[in-house]
Amino acid sequence: MNRPQLHDSTYIISLCNIIRVLEPDALSRDLLVELVTTSSRFARLAARLGSDDHPRAWMRALSLLEEYQPLRISEFARLDRCSQPSATALLGKLAERGLVERTTDPSDSRAVLVEMTDDGVEWLRAGRTYIGDGLLPYLSDFEPDQLKKLTAGLSELRTMLKTSISE
Repeated sequence: MNRPQLHDSTYIISLCNIIRVLEPDALSRDLLVELVTTSSRFARLAARLGSDDHPRAWMRALSLLEEYQPLRISEFARLDRCSQPSATALLGKLAERGLVERTTDPSDSRAVLVEMTDDGVEWLRAGRTYIGDGLLPYLSDFEPDQLKKLTAGLSELRTMLKTSISE
């Protein structure tokens, strides 16, 4: 199936015509659904270009820890939207590889806190670099300024959403 290109003027004009017909709330909702769908597909596609030495589940787990650490396993499971046994198994594998460290929660000796080690930080950086390197050949015609705008826009949307909801 031939997919329209982002810079295809006919495609853009068609989108503009559709937008004019939609109600404002429907427009916003539909655009947000498209944004989430497209960004999820982009992330999955980009991850396929990464290294097999950097499983996506590990990348996702370390990314969560990078942002929220230290985390209890139950809180990690909630943020990752997985079961606590799945979170325990995943974080256990990362601990075996020395990418995370488990310590007793000082506020509750029955609970465990998990945070990234220096090796985990480096492993995550290397995984992200592999993905970026994998994308480069496919996006050589993409203007750097356009990429900067997309990155800034997504970052701004994420910040707005994160400050609006309690995690």
